[in-house]
Amino acid sequence: MAELEQRATHATWWSALEILARYGMQLCVMIVLARVLSPADFGLIAMLLVFTSIGALLVDSGFGTALIQRRDITLDDETTVFTFAITSAWILALVLWFTAPAIADFYRQPKLVSLTHLMVFLLPLGALAAVPDALLTRRLDFASRARAEVFASFIAGAAAIALAMAGFGVWSMAWQAVIALGLRAVLLARYARWIPQGRFTRTAFRKLFGFGGYMLLARLLDMAYVRLQALLLGRFFDASTLGYYTLAQNTEQAPSSFIGSLLNRVGLPVFSEVAEKPKQLRDALRQSLRVSSFLFMPCMIGLALIARPLIELVYGTRWVNAAPILSLLALASALWPLHVLNLAALAASGRSDLLFRQEAIKKLFAIGMVTAASPFGPLAVAGAVLASSLLSAFINTWYIRRLLDYGLLKQLSDQGRTIAGCIVSAIAGSLLLHYLPSTPWIVSGTILIAGLLYLIVARWLNNPAWKAMLRILDNLRHHTSPHAHE
Repeated sequence: MAELEQRATHATWWSALEILARYGMQLCVMIVLARVLSPADFGLIAMLLVFTSIGALLVDSGFGTALIQRRDITLDDETTVFTFAITSAWILALVLWFTAPAIADFYRQPKLVSLTHLMVFLLPLGALAAVPDALLTRRLDFASRARAEVFASFIAGAAAIALAMAGFGVWSMAWQAVIALGLRAVLLARYARWIPQGRFTRTAFRKLFGFGGYMLLARLLDMAYVRLQALLLGRFFDASTLGYYTLAQNTEQAPSSFIGSLLNRVGLPVFSEVAEKPKQLRDALRQSLRVSSFLFMPCMIGLALIARPLIELVYGTRWVNAAPILSLLALASALWPLHVLNLAALAASGRSDLLFRQEAIKKLFAIGMVTAASPFGPLAVAGAVLASSLLSAFINTWYIRRLLDYGLLKQLSDQGRTIAGCIVSAIAGSLLLHYLPSTPWIVSGTILIAGLLYLIVARWLNNPAWKAMLRILDNLRHHTSPHAHE
């Protein structure tokens, strides 16, 4: 386990740098664009992402995850995935191109026709990166990924800001997405040193789809649930209302997507190495949950507390309607490591059938709650997301309890000291924000005091996650030392 922990630490370090740089860049660009563009512009892009996001999942079809999960893959496996991805991408792009008028009619937004005709190119560009992306993840080569993601995000972000300042409006965000995916595809292929060398075979397709098919269905349900929120709000309300919800969702997803991508990317290959040893898999899951919850949970609870002053300070007062939505969505994400890591452990065990069954039950409840809440507005939808997150915590741990004897109660018990620290620091922070004016200095000081109090409680309660963090930091210090590889 020591060697596996060192490899996981190394992979986590580079993966964290890559994802942090990418999402950090995207967040900075979004802040600038929010100052220049209108809520309606953000709403229009959100309407189209409903279709392009689901299309991207159909293009991948779970084959990327299957390439990572399998112990041995061949050149035919790689070429089969590439051929399927690029073919399905162009087919779906053509479907979206010709259905653009229907999409515009559904939302009652004529501008969506021309926007759709540009954004359909996201699908083939994403398909080009499918195999190189999976291969670099399989090798835990996140240093190369970091270079590709940072460069692509920087160039695309700079282009979006320039277009927005020049008065191109919503088109700046559309071109940002296209440029980012195009550069990413080229760079990942270069760093992976991959070109198709095998053949498309039915044997490889069936072998990979046996695992990837269930992963596709599970991810489709998850994506349908997330994008359904925009679909219904865009249908029942105007683009500006959806824009407020989209900005709150994007702000919440900056940290949650960061931790989700990081845990999925590192967790699946690391868990896959010990998948046939239940005790080691349980230990790896337990350790990962402790450390990730220790870092992530207080961040999301803190984000919920400072939502209003943060929105006003970062995006401007015209976005203040997004603040209560952000608070609810941030609370809904507090248990995100528990969701992500349990699913990764189940996928690593090769039980994608159980994962799909679990996702189907969970998402049917969640979709029902969001659908019922959507006529009442974005705040009601955010409340439904919070309720579904709490229900999902129980469902996501159901099969892990059976396979590893590590269910929800045991997992929450392991996070007990972390939860106690969050409660203490949240109470202190809320009292300070209630009785003091919400100036930038007061908000910054509140965050600092609450963070220090959280660490003091962790030390006082002898939180195992605190010790694990110190050990990880020590590993990183040795790994990044100038003499580490001599």
